[in-house]
Amino acid sequence: MDHAPSPIANRALADTKRRLSVNAAFLKDIKDDNRELKNLVDRINPLSEHPQIAANHWPEFVALLADLRDQLALHFSLEEAFGYFEEAIEVVPQLSIDAEQLRGQHATLFESIRDLADRACDVTSDRTEKVASLLSSFQRFRHAFEIHEEAEVKLILQSLDDDIGNGD
Repeated sequence: MDHAPSPIANRALADTKRRLSVNAAFLKDIKDDNRELKNLVDRINPLSEHPQIAANHWPEFVALLADLRDQLALHFSLEEAFGYFEEAIEVVPQLSIDAEQLRGQHATLFESIRDLADRACDVTSDRTEKVASLLSSFQRFRHAFEIHEEAEVKLILQSLDDDIGNGD
């Protein structure tokens, strides 16, 4: 006797076809419109090039790190709320895997900048070795963030090329 699949079996089958996809048009808008994030990074970079420069501008550097932390929280929230989405259709599997990996990096990147901002508050500018250590950590964060952002741009372009975006 043949039985119709149960609702649980139907849901399990549907879940195996779910893939993380990209709302390429909206994700591109998030990237293009986030001038504040770019401005913060541009303001921090010259201060982070040398420990003495950072020490001379320590209160500003600390404030900028806190602002960057807050801006990245907003940036990642927008990307996750509107830039990535799960779609119950088959999409190009590699793009789905890439999207999942990139979205997964948000928590790690945010944790890094949050910890840097917190550590900066506890460092005084006369502690040269602590300033240098914090700057080194910031450089590693900045490098990881730049790689992440470049990978997201590539994903957007691939999504548009493969016409799997869900935007206008």
